[in-house]
Amino acid sequence: MLASRAIIKSAMSKRGFGHRRAENQFSVHGEYVRNLQFVYSKEYATRDGLIVDLIYFAADIVAEKLVIGLYRENAKVENGVYINTSHSISLHKFNADELNKALDKLVPPVRNQVK
Repeated sequence: MLASRAIIKSAMSKRGFGHRRAENQFSVHGEYVRNLQFVYSKEYATRDGLIVDLIYFAADIVAEKLVIGLYRENAKVENGVYINTSHSISLHKFNADELNKALDKLVPPVRNQVK
């Protein structure tokens, strides 16, 4: 379990994401388990305003998968959600390469980014 956490932390750190942990805010009550998610965030300055990416990791114990989700929004715009999607990896196939491939597919570049 600790090795898996290190793989995730390393992959997110290389992409410039920081870790946020608020158990009450990021808990989902499922039919079979209470699911704690690890959430990473990154902010981008764009011509349209500040864009925030939230990437969460959660385990689907029943399906034996790691679920990775992306929520990208501009909080200053009403209905400013640009992306809300997810991808999963079988826990049996979980490794650093599979995680990096999933993140590459899941997280598209931010448009209109101000450098």
